[in-house]
Amino acid sequence: MRSFAGLTLVLFAVPCLFVGGARAAQVTEVADAVDGKDPFDAYLELKFDVTRNSGTLSRENFQPPENEPTGRPRTVDVKEMTFEHVRFRIMPRLEVGIFHDLSVFAQWPIVIWDQTSFRYADGTNQGNSTLGRDQDPAPSPGVDGWPEDTGAGNNAPRIQDGKYGFPGKRYNAWAFDHADDGSFTGYRQGFDNPSFGVRFSPLSNERDDTKPSITLQADYTAPFFQFMDPTTNVVTNSANPGPVADGAHRFHFSVAMSKRFLILDPYFLVEYELPLPAQSGGSVTGFQPRQQGGFKAGVEIIPYEDTKLNQRFAIDVSAFATYFSEGRDYSVISDVFREQTYTDQWVRTGLNAGIFFRAFEYFFFEATGSLAYDSEHLLTIEDFGTDGPDANPEINLEDVNERNPFYNPAIDTVGRRLVLEQSLHLGVLAHAGITF
Repeated sequence: MRSFAGLTLVLFAVPCLFVGGARAAQVTEVADAVDGKDPFDAYLELKFDVTRNSGTLSRENFQPPENEPTGRPRTVDVKEMTFEHVRFRIMPRLEVGIFHDLSVFAQWPIVIWDQTSFRYADGTNQGNSTLGRDQDPAPSPGVDGWPEDTGAGNNAPRIQDGKYGFPGKRYNAWAFDHADDGSFTGYRQGFDNPSFGVRFSPLSNERDDTKPSITLQADYTAPFFQFMDPTTNVVTNSANPGPVADGAHRFHFSVAMSKRFLILDPYFLVEYELPLPAQSGGSVTGFQPRQQGGFKAGVEIIPYEDTKLNQRFAIDVSAFATYFSEGRDYSVISDVFREQTYTDQWVRTGLNAGIFFRAFEYFFFEATGSLAYDSEHLLTIEDFGTDGPDANPEINLEDVNERNPFYNPAIDTVGRRLVLEQSLHLGVLAHAGITF
């Protein structure tokens, strides 16, 4: 499974050419070659998906209890903004068999349109928004001992021209217009990074119906295209949208298992992805992409199958969960706050439901709907710094080895941090292809 920026549909279907008995679930299908009367298999596919992610952005605020203006202040989460992220994408894919149950593949996501919009949440306006209160040209909120209110854009942890930190702007120079309902709309479009991989099935339920099908996959995503840089990209002009690639090498591994029982074909998949930032200016300074890992469990229901005509109709229902680690990455607020943010860990859980139909030997089509929810998590948890091996038990802000250049006092300080709530993902995928 691959998880993408914005909604993950969590679909691992690899439709195949049916040439014999009942086949295992699509998640374990592999194009093969040199297989008796079938010397060569290849799948040429095209996926088109539409995804929508919406949620609420809250912020910690130090204030008295509600309806008690003279009460003892405490930190509470106040609703600030709502957002909507909509993406249209196509992804060509080619898989070629090179030996028994062994194949190589390549796929290339292309974002047709990507739009993110922010507005004040219900009950929030210019008069009571803490973000509107703290936004430039108002003074940037600071903390004791942190002398600057503007970052220097350093690619090294040192003070330059009396400034220190990243990115090179005022810490509160955010992109939304707090005088116009807190509005912001950003646009992106273009080529995402391609992936190349290999699939292998050491066991096949088709070849031996007493055994399950097991499919191993390993793939690599290369940082070929211009990466997103929210510190410099101006993405508010729909006629000139920003790039969509992230500047990361991504190594992905998965294991899928399935076993056919009459008209039922249950399956299970577990996966892990290790991302590494591209070096030598190939990614944003300080980029620490999040690791991901998860599983998917489901069942295919096959009410109709004609092996002689190579026709098949299946209903696929599944549930999934994906864990995202902490990391300084592209978050849902990166464009509007003009920087990557260090986010807390979270879990995405969801359901998929779809249909698959092979009308002829060489053509297939499927459609899948997806619903997912992200657990509530903090979007800005950058550390103030790290105490070094000196006699002082506190962080010395004059020591570049102890001070964190990526800390933003306006949104990373406890009591000002941002929280993502009610993050809901909806998606629809249409998938067609030919086999030969």
